[in-house]
Amino acid sequence: MQPLSNPDRPAWPTDPAKRVAALKGQMDGAIALAFTPDRCLLATGGRSGTGRLWDVAGSNPGERAMVGRYSDRFHALAFAPNGHTLAAGSGALDGLIWLFDTAEKPPVETAILRGARGSIEAVAFSPDGRLVAGGGEDRTLRVWEPGPSFRGQPLAQLAGHTRAITALAFSPDGHGLATGGRDSTVRLWTVTRIRSSEWAALAHPGEVTALTYSSDGKMLATACPDHVIRLWDPVSIKPSVQAELRGHAGPIRLLLIPPKTQVLVSVGDGPKVMNWDLQTNRVVREWELPAATISGVALTPDGRYLAVGSADGRVDVFRVADKRS
Repeated sequence: MQPLSNPDRPAWPTDPAKRVAALKGQMDGAIALAFTPDRCLLATGGRSGTGRLWDVAGSNPGERAMVGRYSDRFHALAFAPNGHTLAAGSGALDGLIWLFDTAEKPPVETAILRGARGSIEAVAFSPDGRLVAGGGEDRTLRVWEPGPSFRGQPLAQLAGHTRAITALAFSPDGHGLATGGRDSTVRLWTVTRIRSSEWAALAHPGEVTALTYSSDGKMLATACPDHVIRLWDPVSIKPSVQAELRGHAGPIRLLLIPPKTQVLVSVGDGPKVMNWDLQTNRVVREWELPAATISGVALTPDGRYLAVGSADGRVDVFRVADKRS
């Protein structure tokens, strides 16, 4: 007689994620995390303040420096493509975004982006590093162009969301932006230095928790609390869902399509990391992490390493993929 199958066991390869670093000193839950493009540094921001920069390459990972002042609360972090400039969105009512030069030790503040009200929940750099986009509680997308004569004011202010913006990403060509919000929509924007505007709104069953573009810009992946990943065609006149990926049993926190791959990496509660083959839209690998109350997550741009902030202040880094060709 054949043994009964286990209905709780996934129908794809599952492996335990390998912890490669345990970072101590954050003191509270890290809700904002970001890796440099070369994955050598990790920035974290805690619930009650104290941003930190960590060396995570090599055999002895540890804290490198503090970022900002003790009272600065960061709810969103992003590194520029050059790996030296860090954007840190305020978790306070001032709506500020600070830019830091992290090549210096300690990091040096180089600019303040102004105009927003309330906390900043998402920030991103354009692919060429010249523009910074941010959104949050005041429901408005803003785009700044820091430069030699920059005085802190946005290049564009784009209204449309009716509740807070929770996620955003530039398109690979830098001429478009996607934003997701608590109003259960993803909105697509055209961004230029002359005129910027919204051109599409994509309805979701709930708050948008994550989104990402493919490196050719022809696919947009989005997630919300219904545990489903939706794949859209963002370049069509009327973007529509091309596929729905089901496999996570809990909320999805982060999505990434590494450059020049046909792989989608999704991070969900469990905690679990899934790799999807975008040619078949099937899970091809899953990594399980130790149980924890997650406060924030970040992936390296190649999707190989995951940083997890826990409610008790611990930040762990896990390897969650084999080397990609």
